[in-house]
Amino acid sequence: MPQFNELPMVSNSKPYVRWWWFSGPLDYQEIATQLNWIAKNGFGGVEIAWVYPYTKIDASEGPEFLDSEFQSYVQFTIEQCKLRNLGCDLTFGTLWPFSGTFIPDEFASKTYEGMSNQRVNRSWEARYAKSEAKILDHLDKQAFAWYSAFLMEHGFKSFSTIQPLSFFCDSWEVEPRKLSYRTFTADFEKKYGYTYNFLTRDPDQRFDYRQLISERILTDFYEPYAQHCKESGAFSRIQCHGAPTDILAAYAKADIPESETLLFNPKFASFAASAAALWKKNIVSSESFTCLYGWVPSPATPPHIKEEQIDDLRCIADAQFAWGINRIVWHGMPYSTTKEPKQFYATTHVGPDSGFAEQLPQFNAYLEEISGILSKGETISSLCILLPLEDQWMLDRLPKNLEKPSSIYWWELQELSIPQPLMQYRPLWFSAEWLNDLSYKENRLLYKDNPIGALYCMSEYMCFSSLEKLSTLCTLGAPIYFSRLPKEPGTKKHASYQNCLSLISAFVPSQTTELKPILRSKTPLDYWCKKDGNIYHLFISHPQMRNLRYPLPHGFAKSVLPQKVQATFYAQNKPYELHLEFPKGSSLLIEINNRLQKVTIRKFN
Repeated sequence: MPQFNELPMVSNSKPYVRWWWFSGPLDYQEIATQLNWIAKNGFGGVEIAWVYPYTKIDASEGPEFLDSEFQSYVQFTIEQCKLRNLGCDLTFGTLWPFSGTFIPDEFASKTYEGMSNQRVNRSWEARYAKSEAKILDHLDKQAFAWYSAFLMEHGFKSFSTIQPLSFFCDSWEVEPRKLSYRTFTADFEKKYGYTYNFLTRDPDQRFDYRQLISERILTDFYEPYAQHCKESGAFSRIQCHGAPTDILAAYAKADIPESETLLFNPKFASFAASAAALWKKNIVSSESFTCLYGWVPSPATPPHIKEEQIDDLRCIADAQFAWGINRIVWHGMPYSTTKEPKQFYATTHVGPDSGFAEQLPQFNAYLEEISGILSKGETISSLCILLPLEDQWMLDRLPKNLEKPSSIYWWELQELSIPQPLMQYRPLWFSAEWLNDLSYKENRLLYKDNPIGALYCMSEYMCFSSLEKLSTLCTLGAPIYFSRLPKEPGTKKHASYQNCLSLISAFVPSQTTELKPILRSKTPLDYWCKKDGNIYHLFISHPQMRNLRYPLPHGFAKSVLPQKVQATFYAQNKPYELHLEFPKGSSLLIEINNRLQKVTIRKFN
């Protein structure tokens, strides 16, 4: 098993690019030519995604998924990447969610009515298969074990021996309505004492259902996924968003947790980054620049394809750097040939014919530099916020004005924000799954024996197990704050719930004035801070890059004007006054040498 720091995405901080391989003919020389361009333009590697045939072609044109010819092309590509010092990560299947015509019925996705009707019709197999691909049952670890073994036997095991790589899992995209699994009814009745009605509108019953499904996804999909990658000699890079589960706990399973921007707002990256910080994972990646100016279904052409402006891309990159991202995965580059140039329908177009091709090497160098700096040392925070997941599970669909292609439910967490007054403490999200490892010793609140400052609870609803643990810590004097006293969700009510609330009311302070700030400013700022020895690196995105939301107006960067801001940074209680002058369309990187008491502010033009 290779060491994690041998993985190309870890050993260098250059951005990767998703490489769309359309089902059809492949050519060794074309692959080599495109890899030459990728290496020349400042990329550190590729992530291969196998997708639908680009045009109507004969079923016999090109290899079938996982056949010997297919394996030969993938092996050649990884070897060619290795020669060019490029990484080569592989999507763990064709398209997403994981699917295939080869999946047996017993391992296909289930609803409470039986086998799911959801199918994938745009995978590599679509060119030649007589039927659409079935979705893998993501709630059955036996199904995943079978699927993983099938891929390993058809090349994936040998691919990981050529050079260190990750197997990539994209966002969930399994239809959540009516989602079930083989032993659901028995498991639900055993846990809750009644038979679940999938048509219910009762929020407490709906909560019970979502709690059980969440637990099952963690135990039977994300945990086995990471374990199977490890056993195969590969690493796991996973997007957990979209899954009806505790995505913090899910991200913690991955070697590299990955977010997505701009289809997901930049602040959403804080979930992956929080899991990484608390679980001591130094790399946090992001599928970047997705559907920059909007998304339209295929075969429609997305807005401003090949007219993307590099300054707009920089605004998105900076915004997500300020929320904890330190590796960029461009989305993306189509496999093309000289005779048949291609573009993907939902992407920022990357390639020699990009609208920003001449600016790409310089921009990638900028992404590399900031990524490298932000992946060193430990994340600095003085507060954790308990994820109010129960609140989201008690709710259902978003109002129409908040829906977008990537979210329609509250539990997808895209509308959850950190309260602005708490941003001075650079909070991290904290999962209820982790409370058992929370302790209070020698006047310090510790997670896995690492200090986390304090814990803030803003939930309207909270499970009894969480409340009971927190009330015990409160009686010991632990710095735990509640913005309000919660209520118990679900149908199972506990007689001791009120007793815990009474203990909390007696011991919990009402104000957070004792907390240690990281960065204070009258102007709201998004930022991320890393400490490497005596050096603090503070990345602050331009104030006008805050609250970027899909879709971005074309030419948005032109509105990001120069701005001066006064702020105070606290290094181990020592204040440093910062006079911040943000250039037009640009953010700032501040280096604070606490030993020499020296501040260096870097601007990037």
